[in-house]
Amino acid sequence: MPPLFTNQQCNEARHLLRAILRESTYLPDQQARLYIATHALARFRDYTPGHKPDNVLTQRRRLQLDNARKALSELRRANQGELKPLLKVLHLTYARIGKRRHEILRDFQYKPPSHVDIKPDTPPKLSPQHIALLDSQRIASPPTVVRPLLRSWSLKMPKTNSWERPLPKKRAAKIVRDWYADVLERTVVPLPIAEWERLRDLALGKIEFQGPTPRRPMPASKGSFASPLETALGLVPLNSPDLVLSNAGNSIHARKLTARSMRRCWATVFAQCPVMSWDAKSQKWSIQWGGDILNQAKIANSTEAALDKT
Repeated sequence: MPPLFTNQQCNEARHLLRAILRESTYLPDQQARLYIATHALARFRDYTPGHKPDNVLTQRRRLQLDNARKALSELRRANQGELKPLLKVLHLTYARIGKRRHEILRDFQYKPPSHVDIKPDTPPKLSPQHIALLDSQRIASPPTVVRPLLRSWSLKMPKTNSWERPLPKKRAAKIVRDWYADVLERTVVPLPIAEWERLRDLALGKIEFQGPTPRRPMPASKGSFASPLETALGLVPLNSPDLVLSNAGNSIHARKLTARSMRRCWATVFAQCPVMSWDAKSQKWSIQWGGDILNQAKIANSTEAALDKT
């Protein structure tokens, strides 16, 4: 089997990882800095090629490096205040999209008792906790920024096919699988209580934004940014981390990160975040939505402003 990466690709991968880790330290959210750095290390370490043809491995290597360059560019643009990549970083951090969302969603899936044998053709089921979350989500109708709107999660199984004949088992199984996948896609997962409360305080301005992290000066070495002359002469690879960061810094959508702009970003994410807790008295799940908290705060502020005028 050929080596996973050539020496040149290994060097480029190391430079990209270091650049991503360095760029993650400048993110304006403390939890995002930790999550993105941890996620980047895991993505660079977890890949195992297995027994695959050489052409597949070559294509996969090229795709991995391209994705790393794209991630580095998005991080730099997020740190420059560009709204779309900044919100993407926050959505990843707070489990609205990405791997962390799937990990939380996995905890909601129905787990049969250990003594029950599950047959391969058994339809998937929803856990009571998942059902409670879906009922609350349908009523609350959180903003559909990253997840499709959930109007109903009930399974509608036709009794007959288009020929008015009994529905075949394979067709019925496919309908159930599609329904289950759609429910999972539309489910808005909750955050841990401590994390939800911290994000709430950030969105409401109770935790003061300390401003962007000052950038450390780049050392005057071979790893520093290339000069325009070196780039024009072709002395620097076009896909080097230095040029990726340099090009990302020239975005026309860049803006200064202020306390007000960050509160709006945190509020956009928080409005989509529920929190769940078990109410022992009523023996039910208690669910609270970030959007409701923001609406209550908005009403309270409007009332206070009206009273001040009078």
